[in-house]
Amino acid sequence: MRQPLLALPLLLLAVACDPAPPAPRRVEAPSPVAMAAPTETTPAAPSAPTSTDELATRGEVILVPLGQPFPEDVLDAIEGSLRDELQVEVTRHERLPLPRAAYYRPRKRYRADKLLDHLLERFPEIPPTTRVLGLTTTDISTTKGKHQDWGIFGLGLVPGQAAVVSIHRLRRGAKDRAQLRNRAAITAIHEVGHTFGLDHCPEELCPMQDAEGSITNTDTSTGHLGPSCRTTLDARFPLRDTP
Repeated sequence: MRQPLLALPLLLLAVACDPAPPAPRRVEAPSPVAMAAPTETTPAAPSAPTSTDELATRGEVILVPLGQPFPEDVLDAIEGSLRDELQVEVTRHERLPLPRAAYYRPRKRYRADKLLDHLLERFPEIPPTTRVLGLTTTDISTTKGKHQDWGIFGLGLVPGQAAVVSIHRLRRGAKDRAQLRNRAAITAIHEVGHTFGLDHCPEELCPMQDAEGSITNTDTSTGHLGPSCRTTLDARFPLRDTP
């Protein structure tokens, strides 16, 4: 039986629209100015490490679209990046409705923590190495410090078996479709990485890096885990041969 949600730490990737709380971290929100399309070239989508044994995996990630149809090209980018970078099997579940219990009427968006509870309730007996990633186009939020309802990109249990990513805010300032796909793929790696026990990483360009109140680290990330994160991931969830 999983521990109660309140007993698990939550790490999240947030975005602005609310006043910035003190001491911003990756969980904090970029300002509207920070979210303007960067001038540098959009990094290529993450690709598989060349040394990875294609017949080995460390677990499975189930992709679950929530609410309105999720863009197929963005879903493809997320699936490929998770499979290649985290060495997991990826399966797609049919689209599910957003739970009414998660709707926050005052701000007309959905509470991410309640979406995590909903996902775990829908998949109560998944193996210890399986994660469920909810994907939505609608706005999501969570409580951050003194802010009762703070808009975010994504949220994941650390460690745990559920995460959620929204592209509602990732679309802002994206200069083209490729940048949106890249942002979504790196955010998915970040949130699923948290569920495998990875904390924020100080290494430049690692997708687990703290955003420090801006989307810049997401847009400039290579999408590849740094050596420390890779070592931690391999130690906690080693690759195993598939049948």
